[in-house]
Amino acid sequence: MEYNIGMSRQKDAKICVDEATAKFKNPKLILFFSPVEQFEEYTQFIYQKFPNSISMGATTIAAFSKEGADKQGLKVIGIENGIRCSADVIEDIDEYPIKYTERVKKCVDDVGTAKNTICLEFTTALLCAEESVLNTLNAVLEKDGITVFGGSAGDVGTAVGTKVALNGKIRPKSTVFAILHNEGGAIKIFRENIYVPITGNVLTATKVESFQRTVYEYNREPATRVFARELGISESQVSQHIDTNPIGRIIGDELYITANCNETQNHGMAYHARIFDNSKVLVLHPGEYRSIIQETKERIKREIPKPSFSIMCHCLARTILFTNEGYLDEYSKEMHSVLGDYVGFSGYGEQYGSQHFNQTMTVAVFE
Repeated sequence: MEYNIGMSRQKDAKICVDEATAKFKNPKLILFFSPVEQFEEYTQFIYQKFPNSISMGATTIAAFSKEGADKQGLKVIGIENGIRCSADVIEDIDEYPIKYTERVKKCVDDVGTAKNTICLEFTTALLCAEESVLNTLNAVLEKDGITVFGGSAGDVGTAVGTKVALNGKIRPKSTVFAILHNEGGAIKIFRENIYVPITGNVLTATKVESFQRTVYEYNREPATRVFARELGISESQVSQHIDTNPIGRIIGDELYITANCNETQNHGMAYHARIFDNSKVLVLHPGEYRSIIQETKERIKREIPKPSFSIMCHCLARTILFTNEGYLDEYSKEMHSVLGDYVGFSGYGEQYGSQHFNQTMTVAVFE
């Protein structure tokens, strides 16, 4: 597989794009990530320079590669050969995304095979829409065995707004996606959770508004009261633990993290992913993340010993945690040892298969 990864911190957007893409020839697919401020300019200049390429991007709090984590400028990969791909957009994701299934079908038909194929997607965040997008994509893709992989776009963590782009245009309230086939082998997706249960007490959501992503009661008690009890704190201290103590949804043998958003009226808790009535959950806190990351690296090395390249989706909350611990840049560089050359971004959620979750790292590793 032939590809080039570039980055630039030049302040002028056109110079930045020219520098970051200097080694690109005629890429089939361009993926790019940057902060919100100049994202629209980057989108336009990339398309002007490579009008015959699929160019797809998302805003981020930080962009990742083997050179480290960058919170400024542009990071981009251009894949020249070794893939087949077709891309489009699902619009109106907070209203009626299911009406765009024909676009998904057309892209699948264009690629022509489901073997060694994924659906890579970037979604506008903060619209409570990721679950509806997954339903739309999987309505087409599940029967062919094509796995959805991607993430919600990011910003600096202030929820001021995120953006995604496809082929020179910002796509508001949308998901941009590419059906992506690896001609050189398999694509293996890994998911890493660095959070562990505090008490091990399994809680049942007994009063919810799932589409508003709000739980009012666990075990028929006010949600904030139960959350505080699990942490051994008073209810008045709950706001201090919003970012550090997410919820883990138990689905079969798996644990999917759901990030807290804020307290609501009537002692409720709002989240960044849906929790349904009778969902079983655990309250979590960060585990020994360096050892967990080492285990993840060993697993990736066993299963894909010689990757071509990788695409990472890394949660905004993990990025803030690692930044505060002085570990973010080191982490980004050390993942190169098992991911090969790679790019990644960090936003408000991760999607894999049929699940939307938070505070997790997912990565697609290409043979």
